[in-house]
Amino acid sequence: MSVLTLHIRPEGAQQYLARVFDGKLLVGVPTVHAQIDGAIEAYGSGGGIQGVSAFNIWYGGWSVGTIPLARMRTESTDLAKRLLVLSAVVR
Repeated sequence: MSVLTLHIRPEGAQQYLARVFDGKLLVGVPTVHAQIDGAIEAYGSGGGIQGVSAFNIWYGGWSVGTIPLARMRTESTDLAKRLLVLSAVVR
């Protein structure tokens, strides 16, 4: 099983672009979501990528670490809140 990087960034009013990387290599097609937690939950359900057990989740320049798929599905709202707080506080 592998760990990939899920990078989420704002793209406009209630639009968040989610991209998956294996190192510096883009994996699959970027997706757009209405909320950060929606992106986290979608990829927690596998996101159409075989063999993934967890993602390193980033929002902008901040990370909540490596999160297993099951936690991404059940804790997507909490993870999204943590990312937003990190991005607001550290700036």
